[in-house]
Amino acid sequence: MPQLPDFPEYVEQTEPTRQKLQKPLVFDIDDDNLEWTVRDVIEELEYLVDLRATMTPEDFHEEVREQAKRLLR
Repeated sequence: MPQLPDFPEYVEQTEPTRQKLQKPLVFDIDDDNLEWTVRDVIEELEYLVDLRATMTPEDFHEEVREQAKRLLR
């Protein structure tokens, strides 16, 4: 059975990783509201899929293109 390191040794080994994990990830910073836009587009696309049976193929494709444009702005 391997011997466990004492607490100070354990902290020394794991602290850099712990601190790294505390930093926000790039996609966690939503300065440009991109996350909100992505969530909104996903909702709109789900709505369009539900309505697809009542739309012409051309209208459906146009609405999907509009949502794609929103992501690329």
